[in-house]
Amino acid sequence: MSSPPSMPEPSAPAAPPPGPLQTRRPSRLAALIALLVVVAGGGGAWWLHTQRQERQRQATPPALLPRRIAALGRIEPLDGVVKLSVPSSLANDPVSRILVKDGEQVTKGQPLAILESAASLEQAVRQSEAAIATAERRITSQDSVIEKSRAQLAQAEVELRRYSSLYASGASSAEERDRRQTLASTTRANLDQALSDRATLAAELEEKKADLARNRSERAKATILAPFSGTVFKVYAHPGDKVGDDGILDIGDSSRMGVIAEVYQTDRPGIALGQKAVITAEGFPDKQMSGTVVEIARQVSRQTVFTGEAGENLDRRVVEVKIGLGPQATAIASTINYLQVNVLFEPLTEAQKQQQRQRQEALIRQQTGGAAPPPPR
Repeated sequence: MSSPPSMPEPSAPAAPPPGPLQTRRPSRLAALIALLVVVAGGGGAWWLHTQRQERQRQATPPALLPRRIAALGRIEPLDGVVKLSVPSSLANDPVSRILVKDGEQVTKGQPLAILESAASLEQAVRQSEAAIATAERRITSQDSVIEKSRAQLAQAEVELRRYSSLYASGASSAEERDRRQTLASTTRANLDQALSDRATLAAELEEKKADLARNRSERAKATILAPFSGTVFKVYAHPGDKVGDDGILDIGDSSRMGVIAEVYQTDRPGIALGQKAVITAEGFPDKQMSGTVVEIARQVSRQTVFTGEAGENLDRRVVEVKIGLGPQATAIASTINYLQVNVLFEPLTEAQKQQQRQRQEALIRQQTGGAAPPPPR
């Protein structure tokens, strides 16, 4: 019996075709790796760029702001404060009356104070006026004497000519002629004396007029008058006092109030006419006001305004700079003369610097007789 045919062994099942997930995994991984490379490269480039910018920023010095000049100052009239005192000829004369008070507005020529010598000087003036009146009356009387002497001389000369003619014709004696000649000579001498006396009286009159002028001048000095219209800032003297170093009073033109800033001499090149400035002080209602430089002193002086801080240099050399104020600020400043203030000058503009150079060149030309200034080195 034949064996049954052998069955073929079953072969392993064929592998299934690759699915979509198997084909996408390698491509995603490559893309992710590429993305990481790009990000890392970009981040590194950005980091290098920022580091380069930081190094450049540190290497470049920061731009400096324009320097602003600061100074101490005081409020006072731009034309200054006048200290009125007594004349040297009346230095020891006490004050009799004070006619004004602090803060009072006065006009030019207004009496401010009267000295005690005013009464005696007034009496001296009256005596001089009386002496002049007496001298003038004496001259008038002497003029009458002169006129009478001239008339007598004219009559004597007529008589002399008549008797001289009669004597020449033999109608009169020599004695009569000589008598008329003596009378004429005496009359002429009397006239000459009268004229001489009048000249003496006239000289005395001129002396008395000179005395009157001196007495009037001294009397005027005994009354202290306002030299200009302005404000009485401070009265120092009182009735019965002899005038001291402070004088009688301080007066100034309060309509032109300003600030006198004391700028250190080393800061002078940074100041120019027309430059703006900011003024601050505790005495201002709004604590701040602005002004404009109107005048710069040409002389260096010693500092007079101080902060009062310990160790402050009290011997600094400064240049006084006058700063004009606006109408409202002027009205405020007129009530607080000599107030200490702080001044901060705005930096010069290019136009102001150019104007400053032009003024300096013009001044050099003026002082050198028109020669051009040397070129800058």
